[in-house]
Amino acid sequence: MDTMETVEVEAPVAQTISDYEKERGKPMPSLNHGILQSTLIALLSAYKQFTIGSEITLDLSPKATPDILIFNKRKLNWQHDEKRVAEMPLTVIEILSGTQGMDNFEEKLPRYFNAGIKSVWLVQPFIETIAVFLPNQKPKVFSTGELVDDATGIRLSLSEIFQEE
Repeated sequence: MDTMETVEVEAPVAQTISDYEKERGKPMPSLNHGILQSTLIALLSAYKQFTIGSEITLDLSPKATPDILIFNKRKLNWQHDEKRVAEMPLTVIEILSGTQGMDNFEEKLPRYFNAGIKSVWLVQPFIETIAVFLPNQKPKVFSTGELVDDATGIRLSLSEIFQEE
């Protein structure tokens, strides 16, 4: 009598994209990303002439949702909210996650400047570096000392940003 062996084969698991990733067009933030984002927001809050925001979708085509946005001081209306903000910030800050590549950033940079944004920061946590981009200029890259954004006058210590102290 022949016996048949039954073998169960698991189907490959389809990689699902979270609602966060679908809505924002970027990977879900990691621990380092989240801590770095909150650290930058805390440091930037010392600049009272600005309104600092995070994860605000800009009314661009295609839409963009930077990690941190720096606006001129804004009076907020708590009874009226905006899903997509038409008023462009002075600066946007993008923090690379471990799975994010530069391709997406290269596409966003000219759109940001064409929309009137004055500076764009690219934070690369793995190498503890921040590049500050201004229109029609080579980026200034900071890995030690003090970051200086000529468009806003913001100055931040890299050791405070990357919590080396």
